[in-house]
Amino acid sequence: MVNHSPYCCIAPGCHRAPLSRNPEGLVCPHGHLFAFIPGTTVPLFASEPEGANEYSFDNAAEFHDNALRWVFSTFETDEASLRERLIARLELGRGARVLVTGAGAGDDLPYLVRALSGDGEIFAQDIAKQMLLAAISRYHAELPISGVNLQFSVSDATNLPFVDDFFDAAYHFGGINLFPSIPNGIAEMNRVVKPGGVVVFGDEGLAPWLTDTEYGRMLITNNPLYACAPPLSALPDTARAVKLTWELSNCFYVIEFRVCRDPLPINVDVPHLGKRGGTIRSRYFGQLEGVAPSLREQVYVEAERRGVSRVDYIESALRTALGRD
Repeated sequence: MVNHSPYCCIAPGCHRAPLSRNPEGLVCPHGHLFAFIPGTTVPLFASEPEGANEYSFDNAAEFHDNALRWVFSTFETDEASLRERLIARLELGRGARVLVTGAGAGDDLPYLVRALSGDGEIFAQDIAKQMLLAAISRYHAELPISGVNLQFSVSDATNLPFVDDFFDAAYHFGGINLFPSIPNGIAEMNRVVKPGGVVVFGDEGLAPWLTDTEYGRMLITNNPLYACAPPLSALPDTARAVKLTWELSNCFYVIEFRVCRDPLPINVDVPHLGKRGGTIRSRYFGQLEGVAPSLREQVYVEAERRGVSRVDYIESALRTALGRD
């Protein structure tokens, strides 16, 4: 019997068709198969080539552990307290379903499990197979005992293999600066989280008041990623309750927002009162060619004489000239 899964096909032209599980892996109705990593039930959707960077070697998790120890020592921050603060922003409750992109060696997983209070689902993904296998080795046997369903996938955070509106929250910390497309990574988290759910992500990036200080210049010289600006312009235009803060001595930005599919509640057709008149829509979409300054002044004077707004007078004059009521 074939069991359905929450995953969807990422093959070009397949339009995120649902995937079903069989003994070999996950397969879509068009025959695209995403095989399980040998010896596991972890589907492989996309993976970095062996040796592509420091995260794609067999000892990548140990390398990452050393880097983390340096970070927390340098910024004199307690790791547990930081992770708890960040995960608290997700507003998770019992039974919630959360996605972790760029999960790496799984350092956030124990904190997410505790936040779910023994009931919920965690989906952890990373494109670095070696890192994710380390996370599985470290936590897969221990954490499910808590009652939380834990699933892993090797996949691309900028092309997630999940159906729309599947998660209650999405979380990422440390790595989005290196995504091949940061806007795609944010858009994908927004796509797979339900309306009303929360997205939280962050990475290296000095607060603006530090970038041109000696402190900031030292950090940027040590690691150019500290010069990264928070990618606020990449947020969806429907995002709600957006917050930007900094952690780790104001050297890591954190962005959070609530997912919404509805356009912003802005009525662009409310008429302006006063001499100019018009609406937001007409002022933006209705701009015409320039006219002689003297003619413009005559229009303004005539509109005021008639006691109407400039827009109303111009529109009336144009309709008359065009032979329309």
